[in-house]
Amino acid sequence: MGMHETVSSEQQATVAAKLHEAVSSDGSTLSGESLIATDFQGESTQGEIEMVAGFDPTRALGEVSADGVGAPALANLPDAAATVYLSPETVCGADDRTRITPATNLPWRWICKLFITFPDGAQFVGTGWFIGARTVMTAGHCVFSRANGGWARSIEVVPGMDGNARPYGSQVGTSFRSVTGWTQDSKPEFDYGAIILPNCNLGNRVGWFGFAHLSNDSLNNLFVNTAGYPADKPVGTMWFNAGSISRVEDLKIYYMIDTIGGQSGSPVWRFLNGERHAVGVHAYGGCPNSATRITKPVFDNMLAWRNIPC
Repeated sequence: MGMHETVSSEQQATVAAKLHEAVSSDGSTLSGESLIATDFQGESTQGEIEMVAGFDPTRALGEVSADGVGAPALANLPDAAATVYLSPETVCGADDRTRITPATNLPWRWICKLFITFPDGAQFVGTGWFIGARTVMTAGHCVFSRANGGWARSIEVVPGMDGNARPYGSQVGTSFRSVTGWTQDSKPEFDYGAIILPNCNLGNRVGWFGFAHLSNDSLNNLFVNTAGYPADKPVGTMWFNAGSISRVEDLKIYYMIDTIGGQSGSPVWRFLNGERHAVGVHAYGGCPNSATRITKPVFDNMLAWRNIPC
């Protein structure tokens, strides 16, 4: 476009829609995954922090912005965020992360350690979370890395992992989803993706998160929770933290919740009236750390990916 050309709101919407266009690692058209999504706004309320033994919510809320699992080869794998130039995930203020053990209760068993292998042989770790019987949500950079050959070759998904313990076993996914805004344009605001498992056995055993797209007013200062597998802690251990959303943008949300590399792809969820709905996909650090916001287009893609038949 010329220097003085303007872009209409319709053109902007078209560009945004293109960036959210779903793509598949196996080259399928995804036509069988297209479903009409229900517009879930949820209640405009503060939300609750999960009750976790040893976690002090008052301190966290005071931080505001500004196969041999234990094998050494797996213990030292870098976070998937190392596949691109990203801000490292960071502890903000006092480190009040709390270990989840055992990880077999709700919602912890919905959260998974990821062992990722890319086409060039590079191996990384990350975090994912079930949103359906076959579908594990995560960051886009966990499933697609241009620097390492494109789509992941395989990702082992281990729900509720707790040190060396794999209480539910694992499955290996070789089919992945993301959007053109990530796979073609590498835009951080579109850094989300999914792992499609070979069958529904594992997901039906452990269950899954709900998810929601909320208004700006509902997200501002909302109490949210996150948990994942940070690489600075003993291998295979899950760690929790919580806090409030400090800034809301069109495509991202920000918070001072403590995270470290290895937690790329973790869920950021609202706990309300006993129900858990993810509102973001954690991906970046910098204090405040941030997540890809679940907007209506993200929600629609997630719903389609969740509903892939067994």
